[in-house]
Amino acid sequence: MACIRSWVAVVLIDGRERVVEYERRIQNLEGLLKERSDLQPQVQSQPLQPLPPHDPSESTSLSMWVDTLRTEVEQYPIQVSSELDPSTYKGTYQMTGSASSMSGLNTSVSHEPSAEALLPSVDNYEPSADFEEDAALLQEYLFQPPSGLEDLTIDDSVIAPNTMCAKSLPEPELGASLLAEFLVDFNTVYALYRPNEIADHIRICYEGRSDGTALAWASAYVVLGIAHRARAQSNIATPMDNELADYYLHKILPTVSGLLIAAPTLGLVQCLIGLAMLIRTSSHSQPSGVFISTALRIAQFLAYEQDDGNTTSGLEVDVEQQRRVFWCAFMLDTGESVFSNGPSTRRKEDIRAPFPNENPQDSLGSVTAAEGDWKVNLFALRIRLALLQSDAIDKVLSISARGGDREAAAQDVLSRLQAWRDNEVFRQRPEQLMQLLYRSDLMHVLAVEASYFATVFRINAFLSLGKNPLVNPFSADVLAILAGTKKHGAYKDAERLLTHLTLIPHGDIGVCWMIKSPVMAAFTTVLAHHLHAPNSTPSSDSMREYGRILNTLRILAEKGQDLELLRARDVCMAMYSRVETGLRVRWLEEHVDAVGIGVGSTGHLQTSK
Repeated sequence: MACIRSWVAVVLIDGRERVVEYERRIQNLEGLLKERSDLQPQVQSQPLQPLPPHDPSESTSLSMWVDTLRTEVEQYPIQVSSELDPSTYKGTYQMTGSASSMSGLNTSVSHEPSAEALLPSVDNYEPSADFEEDAALLQEYLFQPPSGLEDLTIDDSVIAPNTMCAKSLPEPELGASLLAEFLVDFNTVYALYRPNEIADHIRICYEGRSDGTALAWASAYVVLGIAHRARAQSNIATPMDNELADYYLHKILPTVSGLLIAAPTLGLVQCLIGLAMLIRTSSHSQPSGVFISTALRIAQFLAYEQDDGNTTSGLEVDVEQQRRVFWCAFMLDTGESVFSNGPSTRRKEDIRAPFPNENPQDSLGSVTAAEGDWKVNLFALRIRLALLQSDAIDKVLSISARGGDREAAAQDVLSRLQAWRDNEVFRQRPEQLMQLLYRSDLMHVLAVEASYFATVFRINAFLSLGKNPLVNPFSADVLAILAGTKKHGAYKDAERLLTHLTLIPHGDIGVCWMIKSPVMAAFTTVLAHHLHAPNSTPSSDSMREYGRILNTLRILAEKGQDLELLRARDVCMAMYSRVETGLRVRWLEEHVDAVGIGVGSTGHLQTSK
């Protein structure tokens, strides 16, 4: 009996010790909370609405809870537990309270709820019929991602590149070669960068001293990508060049959001224009207009800021290069408007930048003959053409031009375009240009020729189709309609453009992606002329080149997965088949008369025996 009493006393003492230990911990917690609360900044105004009045008896302080707990423990009835040796328990044993604190074990409490306690078991779960129907619908092909995206990986280093030399840069020797090709084959005509400035930028990137911004690395990737595009059109082209150009394009695309919200600078405009050129020369050229429009808006803003004297930075502004970049954006924007049948970003009346010097000291914008002194400023010619295109859009092709005499305005623009065509480049025949120019310069001349023809074709189609500015003459349906017309005012220009195509390589290259719409329009115009003009007979060499063009259009349609391009190519293919059939019939009529059928002296048919 004495042993039982002593055991009960030990249990009571142990229970009271636990209560004291709990009280001590709670008091320490209250003191810690008060100390942390005093360190917090005081709010001057009440951020939240006060709680509504309530009964004070409903709230109990922490000390009162402790006193109540002590009383309940002291009054708790003592029960004799079964004699169980803890060493015989084979499960997980965890000590609590003061026992754990004395054991020397880690007693840190996890505040995350147990997954087993929160998540119900789904072993016996039966999905409803609606759920199964929705799940089956999500497996349809319409909800699947586009093909090809599984190979496109986005590297986080592009979004926030480090200042060290990126692994995406090629070897220094190859990088120097690509920079030289960019400056010679592209920048000479477009005058996008000062050669020394972009060369210094590439050198800084290789030395690991880049500031690490998206603009810095995107500018470097633009140079490398355009250089690979130009190399893909050269004599040393490899299938990898276009793939590498697309690779650098994919490295830039994740940084677009950062570029669009960056501060307006000349470097940003140059980067956006370069990005637009990379997209225009790729198999997905439609989104390039967004970047061209943004670049033109920023360039116009910089021009206004410069004229108003509101520049706040102490840096010296390269006014000449800033104007060049503006005109480059303006040329691309007007050309995009002509090709897409959409409005332009800026009107001619809003331009405040003066016309650039046609003979600059650095000769940027000019093409020179491979041999001899022949030289022409192609950049200035493109600007004059862009101004005429802007007039055509504002006075003839836009919806806002409905009030005036559109036919008179169209004839006026056509006459001015004809006067512009009388320049040093267009006076040369395509064969002469091939002898005069390097291949890269010949590509730029072809792009100007295509832009000029697209403008003339659009105006003539506008006059032929009821003067409706909403009709896009480059669409497959409208090309089929124009194929049935007998009169084509742009036939001579279309024939010259197709002749230019005989001088360049075909296939999946940048220039073919850029001018695919004018080429289809020229192809339709020339073949429609041959169909409706009995005395017009294309030569066998011309038919061979037409077949080559059709093959190129097929390659572009399959590579770009462009249904509209494929339909337009089918229109061209049908016209080509009709012309080819007509030539075969004509050949048979001229040569098949000696197989046994002849004409007698009486004029009647007779059979030879």
